[in-house]
Amino acid sequence: MSRLTVLSALFSSFIAILLIACSGNRRTASDKLVYKEEGLTRTEFLPCAAEMLVTMDKLDAHMDAVLKGDKRARAEALMQYKELGGLIKKAGGRNLVERWQDESLNRLNLRIWNAYTSFQGALMIPNDVDANAARRSKEEARSIYESLR
Repeated sequence: MSRLTVLSALFSSFIAILLIACSGNRRTASDKLVYKEEGLTRTEFLPCAAEMLVTMDKLDAHMDAVLKGDKRARAEALMQYKELGGLIKKAGGRNLVERWQDESLNRLNLRIWNAYTSFQGALMIPNDVDANAARRSKEEARSIYESLR
């Protein structure tokens, strides 16, 4: 193997490692949220909720294939699930299901959380019950979100 070939292979590996390391640092609407005891305002939270809904749509796009046993689709869905979990964590994690002053945001957060946990069940043991529950909760969350915009 020539020295140029070795350097080329090392450089490609370095770039791949760098891209993987940086991929977890994507900027989101949830990055600057500061959780308060009374929760967040609509202005603060709705951009983050929109990102969560988009991520759930990406995850859901793989679910039919996941339910049919497609391992590649399951891997893609798991990546989207992890991204959704990161957004939820940045937005306060379990604090999303605590009582916020804004009742409409409480309902939105509960539907987001329900979708998240149902997607988890459908990904752990692929089944229609959890997948359909996740989809229902996701669409309920979308409906609430649209009414608050």
